[in-house]
Amino acid sequence: MTTVLSDFDKRAQEIKLYFKLLEKVIEQNASLFLPNNQTRKYLRFDDELQKVMKANVFLLLYNLAESSIKQALIEIYDVITSENVKYKNVKDEIKRIWINTNYRNFSQMGTGNIFLVLNQIADDIIDIEFEASKNISGNIDGRKIREFAENIGFSSRAHYSLENGAKLHLVKTQRNKLAHGDLSFAECGRNYTISDLRQIYNQVTKYLKRILLNIEKYLIDRKYLT
Repeated sequence: MTTVLSDFDKRAQEIKLYFKLLEKVIEQNASLFLPNNQTRKYLRFDDELQKVMKANVFLLLYNLAESSIKQALIEIYDVITSENVKYKNVKDEIKRIWINTNYRNFSQMGTGNIFLVLNQIADDIIDIEFEASKNISGNIDGRKIREFAENIGFSSRAHYSLENGAKLHLVKTQRNKLAHGDLSFAECGRNYTISDLRQIYNQVTKYLKRILLNIEKYLIDRKYLT
């Protein structure tokens, strides 16, 4: 998880840099200096452009959420697979994942085949791969993270002040509206102040970091084993 956490911190820092630009443009009325322009040396960021810039925060935050959760889940599957553990030695959550991956048609097998499977499955080596394209597609929010946690077995607990990732749901919703053209960037940005966006950033990054640390503990403690 070291690489996952490092990448998360790097991306979160990139968003902080974007906030510094926003603050200069909106709160300090910064202008763009054009040194080679012979007539107009300064270009002001008008109100519409400021709204567009604010809306971009939702894209940056959702990108952070989806990339970090996807990387963390891939890490879980890769670590478990790399240990070459047997089916009988992993917890029920991992057993279910393994069965859903390898024995989807179990109920349709003949009696003879079912008998063979039952005899060999206990000693099967767990080899699982997280299929990001099937499980993650513009749907990462607190509810989806809790679903992953329940299905895999890691903790989704976070400080009560983080409201189970409530603001991450807002980020997901706004990002999807922007991505699908249901909302223009100016329409989105006009509804939020810099202060609003800071609060959203703080809660979302703290919530995601907590989840990533929970996953790290899950792997360190090998909570996937019986």
